Amino acid sequence: MHGYMRQDVDWLGERARQVVEQMGRSRLELTGDDVSNLLSCFVGNTGAVDQVWQYATLSGVVRNIDCYNNYLNAKIFAKDYERAFHVLEEIAEAGLQPNVTTQAYLIRLYGLTGDLAAARRVFEQVSGEGSVVVYNDMLDVLGMNGLVEEMRQLFLDMTGLAPLASELSKLTADDCQRAQGAVAPNRKTFHILIKWHSQYWDVDTAANYVRVMSEAFHIQPVAKTFKLIISPQTAVREFQKCASIGVLMGETYDITPPGYIVRTLERAAKQIADMEEMVRKSEAQRSSIFYDLFGSSSESSTSASQ
Repeated sequence: MHGYMRQDVDWLGERARQVVEQMGRSRLELTGDDVSNLLSCFVGNTGAVDQVWQYATLSGVVRNIDCYNNYLNAKIFAKDYERAFHVLEEIAEAGLQPNVTTQAYLIRLYGLTGDLAAARRVFEQVSGEGSVVVYNDMLDVLGMNGLVEEMRQLFLDMTGLAPLASELSKLTADDCQRAQGAVAPNRKTFHILIKWHSQYWDVDTAANYVRVMSEAFHIQPVAKTFKLIISPQTAVREFQKCASIGVLMGETYDITPPGYIVRTLERAAKQIADMEEMVRKSEAQRSSIFYDLFGSSSESSTSASQ
């Protein structure tokens, strides 16, 4: 639902509430799959999510682990971490077996609440299943906690590339083919890596991950890939690099820079020009004050000596 405006999401949430209420009055029932799909659709709209969950609870809909996973994800997204932990308890009370997705959400929940040790424990328990979903959430947890080097090492470990290439810039398609026991990364894997390197001002490494995803793993970058690098903050701090990456989008990856990236670069250029003008005026004013204080007294001393 990334293309919707906030008011659209709110309207859809209200419509969902009305439909659910109408179904209750008409004695129509949702299935577990219906509940799961609605929860997945309305992540980000707390009112709609809670309305669907309340209806499912009161009407006795049999909810499978997918229902609970989507509700758990919605609560994490809404930063309602206390409720998220209660959902995990409800999964156990319902006699359901947590699956890989549940464990991935648990890793993320621990990471968001600052319990990195618990996140690592869960990851160690389930990483052997070889799920990219679990690895992606652990990479994200390491990134949000500032452990960029550990994040990079985990990426090399998951792909089986650690023994072949310790430096990201040296990774090739041949390396990827020779990797043993690898968990294949997906686009989200690279978006997580790119996002955190960009947020920590390492634009060069972020751009290198774009090259690796395309050349070594044959995963085509998309506009969002570059939006993660060319943010309002990085565009001001690393304007030349971000502008070069914007050009690279079209020349190398045949992606026309979307309007929001163009506007971000334009605003950054204006902000930089305004700051430079402010500095120039400040220096000119400082020079003027210096002259008023010392220049005029020097001229007076010269005149007196003459």
